[in-house]
Amino acid sequence: MRPAHLPAPDQIEAILFDLDDTLVDARGSWRAGLAEALAELHARSPALQALGSPTAIYDGSFRHYSEDAHRAAGFGEWQASFTVEAFERLVAEHLGPDPALAAQLVARYQAATPGHLAIFPDAEPLLERLGARYPLGLISNGPGPLQRPKIEKFSLERHFEVVVVSGEFGVRKPDQRIFASTLEALGASAANAVFIGDNPTDDIAGACASGLSAIWVNRGDWPAPDPDNKAALPHAEVRELREIAAVLGLEGR
Repeated sequence: MRPAHLPAPDQIEAILFDLDDTLVDARGSWRAGLAEALAELHARSPALQALGSPTAIYDGSFRHYSEDAHRAAGFGEWQASFTVEAFERLVAEHLGPDPALAAQLVARYQAATPGHLAIFPDAEPLLERLGARYPLGLISNGPGPLQRPKIEKFSLERHFEVVVVSGEFGVRKPDQRIFASTLEALGASAANAVFIGDNPTDDIAGACASGLSAIWVNRGDWPAPDPDNKAALPHAEVRELREIAAVLGLEGR
């Protein structure tokens, strides 16, 4: 059963984190990668310029094309083909069908994106503070070859007793099995564990359905959870990770 409120600091047995857009700015790297991939074409294409800047194209078109491809595939594990479909659709709808051009843009995007990946500046201080007091776990949706390099780039594994990547585990958030397995490995009960993530469905609803308390890191990238679905609402909401220590009642301790 979902707890009614966040556990008191002395009751917390473990704290679990999401990776993308919670600890690392994945969406920022995707925006910047698209801008780099499109830069040359955008400069000479009135049709693309009419859509706005390359960043606006990501937010207004490309992101939704990728999500549509993911939805059409049944919201399973993320596949590189979703990115290919998004570029093919972007080119076809605004420039005319051109699979070769789409393939060139995919290659540029995949080469550019990793270089733009950054960790949020308040992530390391929070992990160090919480890790000094609680066992920490990481649950990330995505294929191992995509997620592991992000973890390794910032040496994040040193903060966590357990790291679970859905593509390696076999199911993805919001499936309750991935939460339960992580808690078991940490020796923690769901009622005394907290999950911190940015995705209202995968992270917040998934954690709540699994009996954990949930803190929503709302950076404005997702619509708010359905207020009528009380069981899937976060126990607390923050804009930045730096706010979490106070939300957990750790300030002054």
